[in-house]
Amino acid sequence: MEKRGVVEWIHQSKINQILVSFSVPKTPKQVEKEVRVRKLKMKPFVEKHLVKSLNPEAKKGRFYILTNKARKLLKLSNCKKVINKDWDLIGWIMASPKQRAVVSIVVDSTKRTSEEIRERASQLNPHLSRISTKGILKELISKGLIETEMIERKRYYWMSEKGRLILDNVGWVNENKK
Repeated sequence: MEKRGVVEWIHQSKINQILVSFSVPKTPKQVEKEVRVRKLKMKPFVEKHLVKSLNPEAKKGRFYILTNKARKLLKLSNCKKVINKDWDLIGWIMASPKQRAVVSIVVDSTKRTSEEIRERASQLNPHLSRISTKGILKELISKGLIETEMIERKRYYWMSEKGRLILDNVGWVNENKK
């Protein structure tokens, strides 16, 4: 499609709303909810070089952001601070049905047992089981997001510095901590 056709296309109301939503990194699901679209197909936006994926290898939890071309067409300022983040890891956290994110939300610098974490997380996701919570904690440990220690025959978990930095970048987590 030539430039004029792209300009006309992006000035359609819904298309414009979708593109403006991608001015900050988001998943298609987040934009669907925000703009109230049933099924957002990313292919036309990618083919027209209006959005690019920040973690293209991800099957789930793929984040997109506007390209400079789209920013110029929409007359938006450039966004430089998002590029240096670990989008693969952020997408991995967000990819599970919010289970990893929910467990990550309730783990903070306070040392807690897996049962205490599960009880706190069940307020946000009542479907978390004891076993799935432990599995998620193991995954988060393997990614370096959570630290663990045995104290008096009980295992305690808390958020690592790397985990805090990564989770500060996950918008969904920040929304639900309030």
